Amino acid sequence: MKLDFDWSDDGQYHQYCAHCYAETVERVYEDGKTYYFCGTCTMRHERSIVIDPAIKSWVASDGEYWHESVGVFVRNSVGKFLFFERTIFPFSLTVPSGHVDAGEEPDVAAIRELAEEVGISGAGMTAIATEDIVGDSCRRGADVHRWHAYLLVLDKPLQIDVEEEGENPIWLSLDELREKDLTYPVEFIVDRYSHELQRSVAR
Repeated sequence: MKLDFDWSDDGQYHQYCAHCYAETVERVYEDGKTYYFCGTCTMRHERSIVIDPAIKSWVASDGEYWHESVGVFVRNSVGKFLFFERTIFPFSLTVPSGHVDAGEEPDVAAIRELAEEVGISGAGMTAIATEDIVGDSCRRGADVHRWHAYLLVLDKPLQIDVEEEGENPIWLSLDELREKDLTYPVEFIVDRYSHELQRSVAR
């Protein structure tokens, strides 16, 4: 999304309607999912435009709004990966993932997101890829992300509870993903780095 409206760059948090750009947005819930209602245009949207100095973001020369994000593919001892259903846009299967905070290194962000979302330690995690992904739309209004992908291989079974932004954890092989609705960056990484995701990792 291009920031081609009169948005504030004052270093403070701002949240705008994705339709009319009014700063009159509130979070609402329906069927266990998060949406955003604008009091000005009286429309409910799946996402809003958030200017948040607490996360790593920038505006390119063409006006495109960029965020930096991380995602961790957690693989168990039988070669299946942890996914869960997002309850906040985009409403698809995902891996533990999230935005990088301002001043935070991507690997630190990945460890933090793992702990926050599924309660797993990131010890032994390895980097898989860094990609600028065009078409990766998030709830905060960006459609392009610099995405850092990591792999964590577990050596023993774990009971998983999704603690933030999701529900219904499931373990799936990469072949089983072909019929699933995945978030755009997860599908992007799986398509291009399936070999790296399935490689043996020394522990």
